[in-house]
Amino acid sequence: MMQTLRKNMRHILTVVLLAFLATIVFSWGMGGFGGGSSGAEQGIIGIINGRKIMYQDFAMMMDQEMAAAREQTGLDELPQYQVTMIRDRVWQTMEREILLDQEVRRLNIQTSPQEIVFFMRHSPPDFIRNSEQFQTDGQFDMSKYQEALHNPAYYEAWIPLENYFRNLIPVQKLQQRIISTVRISDQEVLESLRRENERVNVRYAFFNPATVSPEDIEVSDAEIKKTYDERKKEFEDPELRKIRYVSFDLVPTREDTQHTLSDIAYILEEIRDGADFAEMAREYSQDGTAQNGGDLGFFGRGSMVKPFEEAAFGARVGELVGPVETSFGVHLIKVIARKKEKSEIQVHAAHILLKHQISPATRERIWDSAQYFYESLESERNKEFTLIAEKEGYPVHETPFFRSGDFVPQLGMAGRVNHLAFSEKPGWISQPVRLGERIIVFQISEIQKARIKDFETVRDEIRRELEQEKRTFKAEKLCRSAWERIQSGSDLEEIARENALTLSETGFFGINSSVPAIGRDAAFIAAAFRLKPEEISEPVAGNRGYYLIELIEKSVYQPSNIESVIAEKKEKLLEEKKNSIYMAWYNNLKQEAKIKDFRNNFF
Repeated sequence: MMQTLRKNMRHILTVVLLAFLATIVFSWGMGGFGGGSSGAEQGIIGIINGRKIMYQDFAMMMDQEMAAAREQTGLDELPQYQVTMIRDRVWQTMEREILLDQEVRRLNIQTSPQEIVFFMRHSPPDFIRNSEQFQTDGQFDMSKYQEALHNPAYYEAWIPLENYFRNLIPVQKLQQRIISTVRISDQEVLESLRRENERVNVRYAFFNPATVSPEDIEVSDAEIKKTYDERKKEFEDPELRKIRYVSFDLVPTREDTQHTLSDIAYILEEIRDGADFAEMAREYSQDGTAQNGGDLGFFGRGSMVKPFEEAAFGARVGELVGPVETSFGVHLIKVIARKKEKSEIQVHAAHILLKHQISPATRERIWDSAQYFYESLESERNKEFTLIAEKEGYPVHETPFFRSGDFVPQLGMAGRVNHLAFSEKPGWISQPVRLGERIIVFQISEIQKARIKDFETVRDEIRRELEQEKRTFKAEKLCRSAWERIQSGSDLEEIARENALTLSETGFFGINSSVPAIGRDAAFIAAAFRLKPEEISEPVAGNRGYYLIELIEKSVYQPSNIESVIAEKKEKLLEEKKNSIYMAWYNNLKQEAKIKDFRNNFF
């Protein structure tokens, strides 16, 4: 066993280092590679309370997260929205770690060598527990871990784990300081249980603003003009910008496609020579079914793209078909079974998919073309962007106007493009920018300054708002008049008849439920749970109008074994309360921090 450990210790060290770098505070390398006022120019992607986050550190974490996502999804290229989510998650992780590290240092929270040794011996982290080198029959084996940990030959291999705990323990102490005084009483637990388990059934009269007669609503031109003059700022259109651009699509060449066909031919030959189809799919297939040996299950006609469907339905059971080209790439298909279900033939098949992928050489050529075009624009600044593009044979596209921070029409979630478009002057030309599977070079073509919409443009919009306000006011007035009648002895049935309203009953609902025909209306629900049986509420301003609510029945929560129920619930509520208090503390820490985010200069 020790020989195996010695042989694989480089692998173990790599695992530990990667996990260590992905989780500890980046307390080194934050100073950058020299000064300068522009974070982007110096490779600085952010500054948190004076501590610089270098692009290299951010990119390293991004690479790890992207690799994990690709492995999980089976995709070689992740969709742009997922890349953006990963980028945000990495930023939030680094931001959190730096803020906590700064707070640890401010409070001078330290850890002793004895504490580090104790944690290393008794609390190995998950990335150690999940390492095959320390498992027996798929389970973590403490004896293997302890044997490697105490072997002097591996001293240097454990330094990253030692550093991991040196950074982790003070943060845990900080968190413990914040939540150590949190307590929860039996009364709080009981109140929570009541909120979860109590139900009410009410009936109500709804005074709907939408049913107020138009004859009762008058809005004059003078009112509209007065509202416009008082709220002009609300009718401001923000600054808008357009860009024109040339796109260099990152698509495989014929030569790249030929490489894919050669690879699929090799796999086909291996299978025909006796290799197991499922094993080859697990090793080579480039879609989400690879881990299942390429198994697609049963499917009918219309479920697959046409070339795939025709090949699968045209083959005999047990037959190997392909290569078959589709928009997804090149497939080898094995038909496993057929059946007839509801008069429809269904096929059970497995496949191996190789996607047509762009080669590094092709990618570099396309990038060079984009860079050459940019340099041509720079060298001939007195000439039009469009003229130079036409001279080079590139079609020019132009977006509609768009806002700062919004999607860029035709380009989608292009944060860096948007940021640059609103950071520079008209006519400014970008260097090549990578956007998913394309590279663009763009020019700011037009700017529409922020402006107040003229009165005529918003007249009808203001009229509708004022009419709705008056309808709502009228509904409130009717509801309050009805409430006064109830105070004088009338009941809800009389009120409903007099106002031509339908008296509706909800049926039982909980405080966190959606109320039938009402929805999740917090004011309605809160009012309903405050009532006593047969009591009628004061007018309730709900999401859609005004209500008078009468409680019919409340199911009171009265468990027979109240002490054991409280004891069972208390631990969970205590954890929730601790988490809530800790998050409130952290959010306040973040709000008071001086954070500069330069990601838009890079992505």
